[in-house]
Amino acid sequence: LVAPRPFQRKQAWPIPTNKNSAISPPLLSEGQNPAKLLPCSGALLQELSFDHTSRRMMARRPGAGEERPWKLAEHARLGKGKVVGVVVLDGWGEAPPDPFNCIHVADTPTLDALKKVSASLFSHAASSVRFGSVPTCGCRSFACVVAWQGAPERWRLIKAHGTAVGLPTDDDMGNSEVGHNALGAGQIYAQGAKLVDLALASGKIYEGEGFKYIQQSFETGTLHLIGLLSDGGVHSRIDQLQLLLKGASEHGAKRIRVHILTDGRDVLDGSSVTFVETLENDLAKLREKGVDARIASGGGRMYVTMDRYENDWQVVKRGWDAQVLGETPHKFPSALEAVKKLRDDPKANDQYLPPFVVLDESGKPVGPIVDGDAVVTFNFRADRMVMLAKALEYEDFDKFDRVRFPRIRYAGMLQYDGELKLPSHYLVAPPEIERTSGEYL
Repeated sequence: LVAPRPFQRKQAWPIPTNKNSAISPPLLSEGQNPAKLLPCSGALLQELSFDHTSRRMMARRPGAGEERPWKLAEHARLGKGKVVGVVVLDGWGEAPPDPFNCIHVADTPTLDALKKVSASLFSHAASSVRFGSVPTCGCRSFACVVAWQGAPERWRLIKAHGTAVGLPTDDDMGNSEVGHNALGAGQIYAQGAKLVDLALASGKIYEGEGFKYIQQSFETGTLHLIGLLSDGGVHSRIDQLQLLLKGASEHGAKRIRVHILTDGRDVLDGSSVTFVETLENDLAKLREKGVDARIASGGGRMYVTMDRYENDWQVVKRGWDAQVLGETPHKFPSALEAVKKLRDDPKANDQYLPPFVVLDESGKPVGPIVDGDAVVTFNFRADRMVMLAKALEYEDFDKFDRVRFPRIRYAGMLQYDGELKLPSHYLVAPPEIERTSGEYL
């Protein structure tokens, strides 16, 4: 999955027979499939030719209804009936050993045994990084793929962040969704954040079906943008929101309302004030250009809207009450005042700020969602947007009393659930990924 240098076509991969030798396998570039390079087990393969393997594994793609004509080549030493396992240790990782590294301190005899091999690619004791990169960011999800015949012949570390897993830059930390996507795909492809970056940079986001769908509400309705106000890059990024605001105004949006969710989890607690100030300045510039743009409501991400796995629908309901109904106990003349005053509570933090709405000069909410409006959820990560998407889209929704169900045009930044086809409209199309690691396994 990690590829600083390209795999050269027609170049053989010599593998030493001496088990004490270190192995330097060919690395992958974007779009190349590492399923062909799964770790060899037992006595090591003498040579793996890219051309030879590609012909045997992937002769051509089948047509509709056809069986796949390509298959894995027989292993030189791993006979039929042997087991190859892919095991994901969610939350596990590798970092330099010290007294504060709980994984290093813990008693892990099974994993220790897997590492004690003579042909190791990485010496944990010496903290060598010759053939792998030790994540120092403490990423939350780290996948280790091991193939074996009785006992492993080698193991290696793989990067779980940055461009190695399809994120925009090497400064972007990995997370569980990114890690599972990369492992399941078995190849490097542009993930959510990078897909959105590319669509915004090229302008294609405004040419797609999703944007044209919501654009039909711009003439008489309000464009509502709902999402996490943060530069953490895990669920959203404020620079993407800024570009979307600019692009929407240039494509006809005359009235815009932003419903913010404060972070404090992927970024420092207390940073919400700075993000709100930045957004308020951007909206003020839009107002100078004749666009009625304001923050309409807000709340902390863990207390308002962004629940996941249907753990607590009351979290979504609190957001619904603020965003759609404009009804919350906390009302303020501005979002900046709301965040500052709510944080005055000694127990308050950005993640758990209570929901609030912003009032106009007459004391009415500035931006409840009503019939004829357009709504975009601008998070690119799916897990904490699916529940809100259901509430916005499902006619027969019964998880809480919505009080009213406005007739709107709704689109997600991305499609959040491929199986449920949810949402049915989205601004950035998901990538088509062929020949995944699951297909080979």
